[in-house]
Amino acid sequence: SPLPAASLPAPAAQSSAPCGGSSDASGSTTVPEDARADVKGVRARLGLDEVNLGLEVLCGVTVALALVPEAVAFALSAGLTPSIGLHSAWIVALFTAVLGGRPAMICGATGSLCVLVGDTVNSRGVEYLFVAVILMGIIEISLGLMRVGNLVKLVPAPVMIGFCNGLALVIGLAQLNNYKDQSAGGDAAGVSAEGSARRLGSFDAFLDGVPFVTGAQAYWAGLITAVAFFVCLLLPRFSKRVPSALVAIVLGTVIEWTIIRGIAGSSTTTVKDVAGLHGSFPSVAWFDSSYHMPPLNMETFRAVLPLSMTMAAVGLLESLMTLNLIDEITETKGNTMRECVGQGIANVVCGLLGGMGGCAMIGQSMINIGSGARTRVSSAAAGIMLLLIVMVAYPAINIIPTSALVGVMFNV
Repeated sequence: SPLPAASLPAPAAQSSAPCGGSSDASGSTTVPEDARADVKGVRARLGLDEVNLGLEVLCGVTVALALVPEAVAFALSAGLTPSIGLHSAWIVALFTAVLGGRPAMICGATGSLCVLVGDTVNSRGVEYLFVAVILMGIIEISLGLMRVGNLVKLVPAPVMIGFCNGLALVIGLAQLNNYKDQSAGGDAAGVSAEGSARRLGSFDAFLDGVPFVTGAQAYWAGLITAVAFFVCLLLPRFSKRVPSALVAIVLGTVIEWTIIRGIAGSSTTTVKDVAGLHGSFPSVAWFDSSYHMPPLNMETFRAVLPLSMTMAAVGLLESLMTLNLIDEITETKGNTMRECVGQGIANVVCGLLGGMGGCAMIGQSMINIGSGARTRVSSAAAGIMLLLIVMVAYPAINIIPTSALVGVMFNV
């Protein structure tokens, strides 16, 4: 006979939670703790743990806009075309963002390297510079694999201060060449090759025999330089949301094309007058018909080795100094060996594509870190944005007055 209903055992409760999960009294499903830990671990390995991607991209775009005028100014200071400086900036920025050892650090064409290459460009041609940059990258890779980057901690603070101050003087003196009357020509025969190599071109403005511009052109050029310099100097005290170098360049360009040319009927030298920029993707230098690359033999190697060693030493010193500074600010640890190797690969690619090389930029890195960036996303965004600017916005760069770039460089 059937048992009474009260004596039947109660059925076991069926769980609707997914495998390994649990459900609370309300029936909602919770994610198991081990799964959460796995997700966090993956995000941490990718450098995306607790990251605001929108903020990272915005920081990268801001830094890219600030990099444009400096890359152009550095290239002109070294006797190169603006396209070489801009292409070098995005190549180095993008490759170091992916391969470098310090997330959120910005790399590109820098003033510390541009003051070293002028003598080689003038005496042997830009083609030898490309070979020197490739060799520079190989040296950096070798030093990284030997873990020489750890030795930067042994450099005394006075040496770093002296290095930065000396670099500032060299960059500042080199800007005086932008106020020369290029149409007048000149005779630099009295300057020996040995003396030029020692000076790195810093004092050529006083010894090359080319006169400075005079009259209205000199007054207007001085005005634009002063405006750009004081904007770069004072604007960060009021707001750091907009790159001061970018504002200075825009304001100087507006003065040139509205007041000087539109009202006064005068003019100053623009980027297009020196070397116009054309929007094109770089090709391998050996396959570019506009270059006559030297043969890859021992004679070429001996010719570029001193420059390559100097560029590698200066580039790594500035980069590792910047890396240590970011480590202190963010209370995180960068990888010096990976940074050396990453920069070496970036410079090898940069030289192959006809670039001037690069390293870390302490000013732009501080802008990026100060804006809240902490990952490689911001650095990669800066490189990609620079490439888009070079390919699309080159007409706007051609109308920039060089005197505005000088004002920016005086503030570097």
